Amino acid sequence: MPADGPSVPLESGTYQFQWKDAEFASSDGFPVRVEIADRRMRIINERTHREVPVGELDEGELMWHAKTGQWILGHAETDKFAPSVGGCAGADPFVVDFEARVIWTCMWGP
Repeated sequence: MPADGPSVPLESGTYQFQWKDAEFASSDGFPVRVEIADRRMRIINERTHREVPVGELDEGELMWHAKTGQWILGHAETDKFAPSVGGCAGADPFVVDFEARVIWTCMWGP
């Protein structure tokens, strides 16, 4: 495996994912459009959903978090080494679950 982790599992393009809050893992969350360009990702909310703004929710670099064996959406090189990810321990980077097509956050729960 390269030092930067495995290859991004999806080709560049536009995909549908679910935005889910880790504190409410059994909740459905809400749909978001994800745009991938190599290792860059944009997350866009296209519909009104409670207090969630319509438009870009986040943008960053797809990084492999070796400690947990998960993809994350990072904003600084140090995010690769974050003590925790995808949960609610402060400023955790979001986890990108390519298989289930879920963005795990700690925002905008059910």
